[in-house]
Amino acid sequence: MTNTESNGLRRRYAELLVKTGVNLQPGQGLLVRGELAHAPFVREVVAVAYAAGASFVQVDWIDQPTLAAMLGHADAGKLELPAYEVTRFQQYVDEKWARLSLVGDEFPAALSAVDPHSLRTWTIKRAQTLKFYTKTMMANQIQWCVAGVPTPAWATQVFPDLPAEAAVDALWAMIARLVRVDQADPVSAWDALNRQLTGVAAYLQRNGVQTLHFVDPTPAPDGRPSTDLSIGLAEGARWVGGASTTPAGVLFQPNMPTEEVFTTPHNRRTTGYVRTSRPTFPMQREVRDAYFRFEAGEIVEYSAAVGQEVLEQFFAIDGARRLGEVSLVDAGSPVFQSGLLFYEILFDENAACHIAFGEAYPECIAGGNAMSRAELADAGHNFSDTHVDFMIGTATMSVTGQSADGQTLPIMREGRFVPGVTA
Repeated sequence: MTNTESNGLRRRYAELLVKTGVNLQPGQGLLVRGELAHAPFVREVVAVAYAAGASFVQVDWIDQPTLAAMLGHADAGKLELPAYEVTRFQQYVDEKWARLSLVGDEFPAALSAVDPHSLRTWTIKRAQTLKFYTKTMMANQIQWCVAGVPTPAWATQVFPDLPAEAAVDALWAMIARLVRVDQADPVSAWDALNRQLTGVAAYLQRNGVQTLHFVDPTPAPDGRPSTDLSIGLAEGARWVGGASTTPAGVLFQPNMPTEEVFTTPHNRRTTGYVRTSRPTFPMQREVRDAYFRFEAGEIVEYSAAVGQEVLEQFFAIDGARRLGEVSLVDAGSPVFQSGLLFYEILFDENAACHIAFGEAYPECIAGGNAMSRAELADAGHNFSDTHVDFMIGTATMSVTGQSADGQTLPIMREGRFVPGVTA
Protein backbone atom coordinates (compact mmCIF):
# COMPACT_ATOMS: atom_id res chain seq x y z
CA MET A 1 0.00 0.00 0.00
CA THR A 2 1.49 3.37 -1.03
CA ASN A 3 1.61 6.33 1.38
CA THR A 4 -1.05 8.08 -0.69
CA GLU A 5 -3.36 5.05 -0.54
CA SER A 6 -2.70 4.65 3.17
CA ASN A 7 -3.44 8.31 3.90
CA GLY A 8 -6.61 8.17 1.82
CA LEU A 9 -7.80 5.05 3.64
CA ARG A 10 -7.21 6.58 7.04
CA ARG A 11 -9.04 9.75 6.11
CA ARG A 12 -12.06 7.78 4.86
CA TYR A 13 -11.98 5.67 8.02
CA ALA A 14 -11.85 8.77 10.23
CA GLU A 15 -14.81 10.23 8.35
CA LEU A 16 -16.77 6.98 8.73
CA LEU A 17 -16.15 6.86 12.48
CA VAL A 18 -17.06 10.51 13.06
CA LYS A 19 -20.01 10.79 10.68
CA THR A 20 -21.50 7.27 10.90
CA GLY A 21 -19.91 5.72 14.00
CA VAL A 22 -20.67 8.42 16.58
CA ASN A 23 -22.68 10.50 14.07
CA LEU A 24 -21.31 13.69 15.60
CA GLN A 25 -23.81 16.55 15.56
CA PRO A 26 -22.87 20.20 14.89
CA GLY A 27 -22.01 21.92 18.15
CA GLN A 28 -21.49 18.65 20.02
CA GLY A 29 -18.36 17.80 22.01
CA LEU A 30 -16.36 14.64 21.30
CA LEU A 31 -14.20 12.59 23.67
CA VAL A 32 -11.58 10.45 21.89
CA ARG A 33 -9.65 7.76 23.73
CA GLY A 34 -6.67 6.08 22.10
CA GLU A 35 -3.19 4.64 22.58
CA LEU A 36 -0.17 6.91 22.08
CA ALA A 37 0.66 4.83 18.99
CA HIS A 38 -2.70 5.88 17.50
CA ALA A 39 -1.63 9.54 17.40
CA PRO A 40 -1.40 9.92 13.59
CA PHE A 41 -4.91 8.54 13.17
CA VAL A 42 -6.28 10.51 16.14
CA ARG A 43 -5.11 13.69 14.41
CA GLU A 44 -7.18 12.68 11.38
CA VAL A 45 -10.20 12.14 13.63
CA VAL A 46 -9.73 15.52 15.30
CA ALA A 47 -9.57 17.28 11.93
CA VAL A 48 -12.68 15.51 10.65
CA ALA A 49 -14.56 16.21 13.89
CA TYR A 50 -13.90 19.93 13.81
CA ALA A 51 -14.81 20.04 10.11
CA ALA A 52 -18.09 18.37 11.10
CA GLY A 53 -18.82 21.14 13.60
CA ALA A 54 -17.49 19.77 16.89
CA SER A 55 -17.63 22.29 19.71
CA PHE A 56 -14.49 20.76 21.23
CA VAL A 57 -12.51 17.52 20.89
CA GLN A 58 -10.89 16.14 24.04
CA VAL A 59 -8.25 13.43 23.54
CA ASP A 60 -7.49 11.06 26.42
CA TRP A 61 -4.28 9.12 25.79
CA ILE A 62 -3.97 5.54 27.04
CA ASP A 63 -0.56 4.16 28.04
CA GLN A 64 -0.59 0.73 29.66
CA PRO A 65 3.06 0.87 30.90
CA THR A 66 2.09 3.99 32.87
CA LEU A 67 -0.81 2.09 34.44
CA ALA A 68 1.55 -0.80 35.18
CA ALA A 69 4.00 1.58 36.87
CA MET A 70 1.20 3.02 39.01
CA LEU A 71 -0.14 -0.36 40.11
CA GLY A 72 3.35 -1.76 40.60
CA HIS A 73 4.32 0.91 43.12
CA ALA A 74 1.17 2.51 44.56
CA ASP A 75 -1.18 1.02 47.11
CA ALA A 76 -4.22 0.31 44.95
CA GLY A 77 -6.44 0.35 48.01
CA LYS A 78 -5.54 3.99 48.68
CA LEU A 79 -5.74 5.24 45.10
CA GLU A 80 -8.66 7.53 44.33
CA LEU A 81 -9.75 9.07 41.06
CA PRO A 82 -9.22 12.86 41.44
CA ALA A 83 -12.34 15.00 41.83
CA TYR A 84 -11.58 16.94 38.65
CA GLU A 85 -11.78 13.68 36.67
CA VAL A 86 -15.24 12.98 38.05
CA THR A 87 -16.28 16.57 37.31
CA ARG A 88 -15.27 16.42 33.67
CA PHE A 89 -17.04 13.11 33.08
CA GLN A 90 -20.15 14.63 34.66
CA GLN A 91 -19.81 17.48 32.17
CA TYR A 92 -19.65 14.96 29.32
CA VAL A 93 -22.95 13.51 30.58
CA ASP A 94 -24.63 16.86 31.16
CA GLU A 95 -23.61 18.23 27.76
CA LYS A 96 -24.09 14.89 25.99
CA TRP A 97 -20.65 14.62 24.46
CA ALA A 98 -20.15 11.77 22.00
CA ARG A 99 -17.35 9.27 22.65
CA LEU A 100 -15.01 7.44 20.28
CA SER A 101 -12.84 4.71 21.82
CA LEU A 102 -9.95 3.41 19.71
CA VAL A 103 -8.56 -0.03 20.54
CA GLY A 104 -5.40 -1.82 19.45
CA ASP A 105 -2.71 -2.40 22.07
CA GLU A 106 0.67 -0.77 21.74
CA PHE A 107 2.03 -2.84 24.65
CA PRO A 108 -0.09 -6.03 24.87
CA ALA A 109 1.94 -7.53 27.73
CA ALA A 110 2.32 -4.35 29.78
CA LEU A 111 0.09 -5.55 32.62
CA SER A 112 1.25 -9.18 32.66
CA ALA A 113 3.44 -8.66 35.74
CA VAL A 114 0.92 -6.57 37.67
CA ASP A 115 -0.53 -8.23 40.75
CA PRO A 116 -4.07 -9.34 39.75
CA HIS A 117 -5.49 -8.24 43.11
CA SER A 118 -4.14 -4.69 42.65
CA LEU A 119 -5.48 -4.60 39.10
CA ARG A 120 -8.92 -5.75 40.28
CA THR A 121 -8.95 -3.26 43.16
CA TRP A 122 -8.21 -0.31 40.89
CA THR A 123 -10.49 -1.53 38.09
CA ILE A 124 -13.44 -1.78 40.47
CA LYS A 125 -12.72 1.53 42.18
CA ARG A 126 -12.48 3.44 38.91
CA ALA A 127 -15.58 1.70 37.54
CA GLN A 128 -17.63 2.53 40.63
CA THR A 129 -16.51 6.15 40.63
CA LEU A 130 -17.49 6.62 36.98
CA LYS A 131 -20.55 4.37 37.08
CA PHE A 132 -22.83 7.30 36.28
CA TYR A 133 -20.96 7.78 33.01
CA THR A 134 -20.89 4.14 31.89
CA LYS A 135 -24.60 3.80 32.73
CA THR A 136 -25.28 6.78 30.48
CA MET A 137 -23.44 5.08 27.64
CA MET A 138 -24.99 1.65 28.16
CA ALA A 139 -28.43 3.27 28.10
CA ASN A 140 -27.52 5.01 24.80
CA GLN A 141 -28.13 8.44 26.28
CA ILE A 142 -25.09 9.60 24.28
CA GLN A 143 -23.54 8.39 21.03
CA TRP A 144 -20.53 6.13 21.42
CA CYS A 145 -18.42 4.00 19.14
CA VAL A 146 -15.53 1.55 19.56
CA ALA A 147 -13.19 0.94 16.62
CA GLY A 148 -9.75 -0.52 15.97
CA VAL A 149 -6.49 1.15 14.91
CA PRO A 150 -3.39 -0.95 14.12
CA THR A 151 -0.16 -0.79 16.08
CA PRO A 152 2.99 -2.78 15.27
CA ALA A 153 2.57 -4.90 18.41
CA TRP A 154 -1.06 -5.71 17.67
CA ALA A 155 -0.46 -6.29 13.95
CA THR A 156 2.33 -8.79 14.58
CA GLN A 157 0.05 -10.70 16.96
CA VAL A 158 -2.53 -11.02 14.18
CA PHE A 159 0.05 -11.65 11.42
CA PRO A 160 2.98 -13.30 13.23
CA ASP A 161 4.70 -14.39 10.01
CA LEU A 162 5.04 -10.86 8.64
CA PRO A 163 7.59 -8.14 9.47
CA ALA A 164 6.10 -5.37 11.59
CA GLU A 165 5.62 -2.84 8.76
CA ALA A 166 3.99 -5.39 6.45
CA ALA A 167 1.83 -6.64 9.32
CA VAL A 168 0.56 -3.12 10.01
CA ASP A 169 -0.34 -2.68 6.33
CA ALA A 170 -2.11 -6.05 6.32
CA LEU A 171 -4.10 -5.18 9.43
CA TRP A 172 -5.10 -1.79 8.01
CA ALA A 173 -6.35 -3.54 4.89
CA MET A 174 -8.26 -6.11 6.94
CA ILE A 175 -9.88 -3.49 9.16
CA ALA A 176 -10.87 -1.51 6.05
CA ARG A 177 -12.64 -4.60 4.71
CA LEU A 178 -14.35 -5.48 7.99
CA VAL A 179 -15.70 -1.96 8.54
CA ARG A 180 -16.58 -1.70 4.82
CA VAL A 181 -14.56 1.48 4.32
CA ASP A 182 -12.94 -0.15 1.28
CA GLN A 183 -16.28 -0.13 -0.54
CA ALA A 184 -17.38 2.56 -2.97
CA ASP A 185 -20.15 3.70 -0.62
CA PRO A 186 -19.38 2.65 2.98
CA VAL A 187 -22.46 4.41 4.38
CA SER A 188 -24.79 2.44 2.10
CA ALA A 189 -22.94 -0.75 3.04
CA TRP A 190 -23.58 -0.02 6.72
CA ASP A 191 -27.23 0.71 5.99
CA ALA A 192 -27.51 -2.73 4.36
CA LEU A 193 -25.78 -4.41 7.32
CA ASN A 194 -28.11 -2.66 9.76
CA ARG A 195 -31.14 -3.92 7.84
CA GLN A 196 -29.74 -7.46 7.94
CA LEU A 197 -29.05 -7.42 11.68
CA THR A 198 -32.31 -5.74 12.64
CA GLY A 199 -34.08 -8.34 10.49
CA VAL A 200 -32.54 -11.18 12.50
CA ALA A 201 -33.43 -9.43 15.76
CA ALA A 202 -37.02 -8.92 14.55
CA TYR A 203 -37.32 -12.62 13.63
CA LEU A 204 -36.22 -13.72 17.11
CA GLN A 205 -38.52 -11.17 18.74
CA ARG A 206 -41.48 -12.12 16.56
CA ASN A 207 -41.08 -15.78 17.45
CA GLY A 208 -41.02 -15.07 21.17
CA VAL A 209 -37.74 -16.84 21.92
CA GLN A 210 -37.38 -17.11 25.71
CA THR A 211 -34.63 -19.73 26.07
CA LEU A 212 -31.51 -20.43 24.00
CA HIS A 213 -29.83 -23.85 23.95
CA PHE A 214 -26.23 -23.95 22.69
CA VAL A 215 -24.78 -27.35 21.78
CA ASP A 216 -21.39 -28.06 20.25
CA PRO A 217 -21.17 -31.85 19.74
CA THR A 218 -17.40 -31.81 19.22
CA PRO A 219 -16.03 -34.12 21.93
CA ALA A 220 -14.18 -32.42 24.76
CA PRO A 221 -11.26 -34.12 26.56
CA ASP A 222 -13.77 -35.73 28.93
CA GLY A 223 -15.71 -37.21 26.01
CA ARG A 224 -18.79 -35.04 26.49
CA PRO A 225 -19.94 -32.44 23.94
CA SER A 226 -17.78 -29.33 24.19
CA THR A 227 -20.77 -27.16 25.07
CA ASP A 228 -24.26 -27.84 26.39
CA LEU A 229 -25.64 -24.57 27.72
CA SER A 230 -29.19 -23.32 28.28
CA ILE A 231 -29.77 -19.57 28.75
CA GLY A 232 -33.17 -18.27 29.83
CA LEU A 233 -33.85 -14.67 28.83
CA ALA A 234 -34.90 -11.78 31.04
CA GLU A 235 -38.57 -10.83 31.36
CA GLY A 236 -39.39 -8.58 28.44
CA ALA A 237 -36.07 -9.40 26.74
CA ARG A 238 -35.55 -7.38 23.58
CA TRP A 239 -33.24 -8.40 20.73
CA VAL A 240 -30.90 -5.71 19.43
CA GLY A 241 -28.68 -5.61 16.36
CA GLY A 242 -27.06 -2.95 14.21
CA ALA A 243 -27.29 0.76 14.92
CA SER A 244 -28.56 2.31 18.16
CA THR A 245 -30.50 5.53 18.69
CA THR A 246 -30.28 8.21 21.40
CA PRO A 247 -33.44 9.62 23.00
CA ALA A 248 -33.02 12.61 20.69
CA GLY A 249 -33.25 10.30 17.68
CA VAL A 250 -29.58 10.36 16.66
CA LEU A 251 -28.55 7.08 15.00
CA PHE A 252 -25.05 5.77 15.78
CA GLN A 253 -22.95 2.57 15.52
CA PRO A 254 -21.65 1.43 18.93
CA ASN A 255 -19.21 -1.08 17.40
CA MET A 256 -17.36 -0.97 14.10
CA PRO A 257 -17.19 -3.76 13.00
CA THR A 258 -20.39 -5.39 14.21
CA GLU A 259 -21.96 -8.69 13.14
CA GLU A 260 -24.01 -9.58 16.24
CA VAL A 261 -27.55 -9.60 17.54
CA PHE A 262 -27.80 -9.72 21.32
CA THR A 263 -30.13 -9.61 24.28
CA THR A 264 -30.23 -9.84 28.08
CA PRO A 265 -30.25 -13.19 29.87
CA HIS A 266 -32.17 -13.58 33.12
CA ASN A 267 -29.46 -13.60 35.75
CA ARG A 268 -30.85 -16.78 37.38
CA ARG A 269 -31.81 -18.88 34.37
CA THR A 270 -28.55 -20.20 32.91
CA THR A 271 -27.67 -23.86 33.39
CA GLY A 272 -25.13 -26.25 31.88
CA TYR A 273 -21.58 -25.74 30.73
CA VAL A 274 -19.63 -24.05 27.96
CA ARG A 275 -16.07 -23.81 26.65
CA THR A 276 -14.56 -20.70 25.12
CA SER A 277 -13.47 -20.72 21.49
CA ARG A 278 -11.19 -17.66 21.50
CA PRO A 279 -9.06 -15.89 24.13
CA THR A 280 -10.44 -12.87 25.96
CA PHE A 281 -8.91 -10.25 28.25
CA PRO A 282 -10.68 -9.42 31.54
CA MET A 283 -8.75 -6.66 33.31
CA GLN A 284 -6.38 -6.56 30.30
CA ARG A 285 -5.03 -10.05 31.09
CA GLU A 286 -5.38 -13.04 28.74
CA VAL A 287 -7.73 -15.94 29.48
CA ARG A 288 -7.62 -18.86 27.04
CA ASP A 289 -9.40 -22.24 26.73
CA ALA A 290 -11.77 -21.58 29.62
CA TYR A 291 -14.55 -23.83 30.93
CA PHE A 292 -17.59 -22.54 32.82
CA ARG A 293 -20.39 -24.47 34.51
CA PHE A 294 -23.60 -22.76 35.67
CA GLU A 295 -26.34 -23.58 38.11
CA ALA A 296 -29.36 -21.26 38.56
CA GLY A 297 -27.60 -18.54 36.57
CA GLU A 298 -24.35 -18.51 38.54
CA ILE A 299 -20.87 -19.84 37.81
CA VAL A 300 -20.22 -22.76 40.14
CA GLU A 301 -17.12 -24.17 38.45
CA TYR A 302 -14.52 -22.67 36.14
CA SER A 303 -11.03 -23.29 34.80
CA ALA A 304 -8.68 -21.97 32.13
CA ALA A 305 -5.55 -23.28 30.42
CA VAL A 306 -4.20 -19.71 30.55
CA GLY A 307 -5.36 -17.07 33.04
CA GLN A 308 -6.80 -19.14 35.90
CA GLU A 309 -5.54 -16.56 38.40
CA VAL A 310 -7.15 -13.78 36.34
CA LEU A 311 -10.52 -15.53 36.47
CA GLU A 312 -10.19 -15.87 40.24
CA GLN A 313 -9.85 -12.11 40.56
CA PHE A 314 -12.46 -11.39 37.91
CA PHE A 315 -15.14 -13.57 39.49
CA ALA A 316 -14.52 -11.87 42.84
CA ILE A 317 -16.18 -8.74 41.39
CA ASP A 318 -19.80 -8.44 42.51
CA GLY A 319 -22.13 -9.63 39.78
CA ALA A 320 -19.36 -11.08 37.61
CA ARG A 321 -20.50 -14.67 38.16
CA ARG A 322 -23.77 -14.07 36.29
CA LEU A 323 -24.48 -13.16 32.68
CA GLY A 324 -25.34 -9.72 31.36
CA GLU A 325 -25.45 -10.52 27.64
CA VAL A 326 -25.88 -13.33 25.15
CA SER A 327 -25.04 -12.72 21.51
CA LEU A 328 -25.51 -14.63 18.26
CA VAL A 329 -22.98 -14.28 15.43
CA ASP A 330 -23.25 -16.21 12.17
CA ALA A 331 -20.09 -18.05 11.09
CA GLY A 332 -20.55 -16.30 7.76
CA SER A 333 -19.37 -13.12 9.52
CA PRO A 334 -16.50 -11.54 7.56
CA VAL A 335 -14.53 -11.51 10.81
CA PHE A 336 -14.89 -15.29 11.21
CA GLN A 337 -14.33 -15.87 7.50
CA SER A 338 -11.01 -13.98 7.67
CA GLY A 339 -9.65 -17.01 9.54
CA LEU A 340 -7.75 -14.68 11.87
CA LEU A 341 -7.50 -14.48 15.63
CA PHE A 342 -7.43 -10.77 16.48
CA TYR A 343 -6.57 -10.82 20.20
CA GLU A 344 -8.93 -7.86 20.50
CA ILE A 345 -12.44 -8.31 21.85
CA LEU A 346 -14.06 -5.83 19.45
CA PHE A 347 -13.09 -8.03 16.51
CA ASP A 348 -13.13 -11.50 18.06
CA GLU A 349 -16.62 -11.02 19.52
CA ASN A 350 -17.87 -10.36 15.99
CA ALA A 351 -16.45 -13.67 14.80
CA ALA A 352 -18.38 -15.91 17.19
CA CYS A 353 -21.42 -16.25 19.43
CA HIS A 354 -20.53 -14.98 22.87
CA ILE A 355 -21.70 -14.44 26.41
CA ALA A 356 -20.76 -11.57 28.70
CA PHE A 357 -20.35 -11.73 32.44
CA GLY A 358 -21.41 -8.72 34.49
CA GLU A 359 -23.55 -5.68 33.80
CA ALA A 360 -26.49 -6.04 31.42
CA TYR A 361 -27.69 -3.49 28.86
CA PRO A 362 -31.02 -1.92 29.89
CA GLU A 363 -31.90 -1.34 26.21
CA CYS A 364 -32.24 -5.14 25.88
CA ILE A 365 -35.31 -5.14 28.13
CA ALA A 366 -38.46 -3.55 26.76
CA GLY A 367 -38.67 -0.09 28.34
CA GLY A 368 -35.48 -0.83 30.27
CA ASN A 369 -33.86 2.56 29.75
CA ALA A 370 -36.73 4.15 31.72
CA MET A 371 -36.89 1.50 34.49
CA SER A 372 -35.69 1.90 38.05
CA ARG A 373 -32.99 -0.39 39.40
CA ALA A 374 -35.64 -2.36 41.29
CA GLU A 375 -37.75 -2.80 38.16
CA LEU A 376 -34.73 -3.99 36.18
CA ALA A 377 -33.83 -6.42 38.96
CA ASP A 378 -37.34 -7.86 38.89
CA ALA A 379 -36.91 -8.52 35.16
CA GLY A 380 -33.67 -10.44 35.78
CA HIS A 381 -31.24 -7.69 34.72
CA ASN A 382 -27.75 -8.30 36.13
CA PHE A 383 -25.77 -5.55 37.87
CA SER A 384 -21.99 -5.37 38.16
CA ASP A 385 -18.97 -3.10 37.90
CA THR A 386 -17.71 -5.10 34.93
CA HIS A 387 -18.86 -6.38 31.55
CA VAL A 388 -16.54 -8.77 29.70
CA ASP A 389 -17.34 -10.88 26.63
CA PHE A 390 -16.23 -14.50 26.27
CA MET A 391 -16.48 -16.10 22.82
CA ILE A 392 -18.16 -19.51 22.70
CA GLY A 393 -19.27 -19.91 19.07
CA THR A 394 -17.76 -22.44 16.67
CA ALA A 395 -18.42 -23.72 13.15
CA THR A 396 -19.89 -26.89 14.72
CA MET A 397 -22.28 -25.25 17.17
CA SER A 398 -26.06 -25.38 16.91
CA VAL A 399 -28.55 -23.11 18.69
CA THR A 400 -32.24 -23.74 19.27
CA GLY A 401 -34.78 -21.46 20.88
CA GLN A 402 -37.84 -22.20 22.94
CA SER A 403 -40.88 -19.93 23.09
CA ALA A 404 -43.25 -19.36 26.00
CA ASP A 405 -45.71 -21.95 24.65
CA GLY A 406 -42.99 -24.61 24.52
CA GLN A 407 -42.39 -24.51 20.78
CA THR A 408 -38.82 -25.32 19.70
CA LEU A 409 -37.31 -23.12 17.03
CA PRO A 410 -34.09 -23.95 15.14
CA ILE A 411 -31.90 -20.82 15.04
CA MET A 412 -28.38 -21.90 14.07
CA ARG A 413 -26.96 -25.09 12.64
CA GLU A 414 -23.20 -25.68 12.35
CA GLY A 415 -22.51 -22.08 13.17
CA ARG A 416 -24.89 -20.57 10.60
CA PHE A 417 -28.40 -19.14 10.91
CA VAL A 418 -30.95 -21.58 9.50
CA PRO A 419 -32.92 -20.50 6.41
CA GLY A 420 -35.61 -18.01 7.31
CA VAL A 421 -33.80 -16.30 10.17
CA THR A 422 -32.04 -13.86 7.86
CA ALA A 423 -34.79 -13.63 5.21
